[in-house]
Amino acid sequence: MSIRKKLTLLYSSLVALTLLVLGIFAFVVIRASWIDSLDAALQEEARKVIDHSQVYPVREFGQIVRWEVFLPPPDIFRASGVMVQAWRIDGEQHELRAESTNLGDYRHALDANMLGSTSPVQSSVRVEGVELRVLTVPINPQGEGTLWGNIQVAASMETLNGATNKLALIMIVGSMASVLASFILGLLLSGQALQPIGALTAAAANISTAKDLKNRLEWNGTKDELGQLVDVFNGMMNRIEHLFGAQQRLVADVSHELRTPLTTIRGNLDLVKRYGMDDACMESIQSEVERMNRMVEDLLTLARADYGSLQIDLMDTDLDAVVTDVYKKALVLVKDRDLTIKLAVYDTVRIQGNSDRLQQLLFNLVHNAIKFTPDGGTITLGLKRESDTCALLTVSDSGIGIDSKDVEHIFERFYQADPARFRPNGAEGAGLGLAIARWIAEAHHGTITVESEPGKGSTFIVRLPTLEPAAHLATGEHAPMTVPSIIIPKWMRRQGKQVISGK
Repeated sequence: MSIRKKLTLLYSSLVALTLLVLGIFAFVVIRASWIDSLDAALQEEARKVIDHSQVYPVREFGQIVRWEVFLPPPDIFRASGVMVQAWRIDGEQHELRAESTNLGDYRHALDANMLGSTSPVQSSVRVEGVELRVLTVPINPQGEGTLWGNIQVAASMETLNGATNKLALIMIVGSMASVLASFILGLLLSGQALQPIGALTAAAANISTAKDLKNRLEWNGTKDELGQLVDVFNGMMNRIEHLFGAQQRLVADVSHELRTPLTTIRGNLDLVKRYGMDDACMESIQSEVERMNRMVEDLLTLARADYGSLQIDLMDTDLDAVVTDVYKKALVLVKDRDLTIKLAVYDTVRIQGNSDRLQQLLFNLVHNAIKFTPDGGTITLGLKRESDTCALLTVSDSGIGIDSKDVEHIFERFYQADPARFRPNGAEGAGLGLAIARWIAEAHHGTITVESEPGKGSTFIVRLPTLEPAAHLATGEHAPMTVPSIIIPKWMRRQGKQVISGK
């Protein structure tokens, strides 16, 4: 069953149920009101008869032996259609003392079961095929407990029953017409309400069959539930397009990155087959194998991070110790280059982190800076407390910089700037280091950004939440210190020496 039919049936069922409940309630209330009005009229007739009755004692030998009641003719006060009887009650004996002329020759009690009642009571009886509403009122000439007889006042309920039957018929017919109208109206309204969904479904089907992820759904209506659905769908399509494009780039980039080392290895193997093994071929093959191994490990790290299977254990970590370790590794990394590695003014900072992953993050940034900084340049590591809750970790270089069009993509996987840009010593990479750095920063609840200008170098900025406030800075404890820059001149490197010069 379609949603349209389900909504229509649900709407019609609710209308029918509502009309049924309201109809029954209205019918009961109206009928009860009419019966109350009839009872009030009967009570008024009985009151008139009793008020105009006279009570006198019957004496024997000077003693009062009983009381008699003189009843006025019932027709004097009787309203049209009202029947009146006056009954004398003497134990089990019932004597009809007076009756209205409209009863004719009828000599039985209008409601024999109620004779002898000591309090007013209403009842409904059927007499000779006619339903009557009967009011039985006691006559007490000497007050409560001295029952003389009963006045029974009755009126036909045929008119009332006819009116209520017509009312019920009108309600039933009206309810059925209302349900039918609600069903038809529900079909029309649900069709109009669901028409945009049909259009959205057709548009989505066109997108899926055309295999064009750039198409988007258009919505010109208000931002109701359907408008929000369109926005969610378009947002989902944007994400799918991005992920699909990333997957395509991943396949293409991996293929490209693997093709180069495989070609190199194959060429060296051909040389080995032709001329025999030599050190140069082995060194080249080993270098390419190590390069592929690093790329595969980086891909595995990112894949495990994407699927959440790679967990990072966070613990209290001194970030300044991490910076110092990476600084020492960077000195070894540039031993064959004419580069200056500097450790700028830094603070003592403790964070909740993973020392190994933080070293990997910082080392990737340093390695990237070394790769794009010409000889004679400078690379600076910095660490300071930006606020009581945030530490600022920076890696600056005086390299070639990054074009503005590349800055927003620099942390994407396999993204590399124009290959025609200068790369010292032909340095190459797979474009995964910065992607891993961003993942590590986000895993530590931090952020990573870059500020760069072509020809003037780049500065990568990592912000990480600190573990404890910097209260000790106000007392002067663990104050910021200046670490001397370590410069390895080119002429000293050839001799395996290094010089420490203070700034």
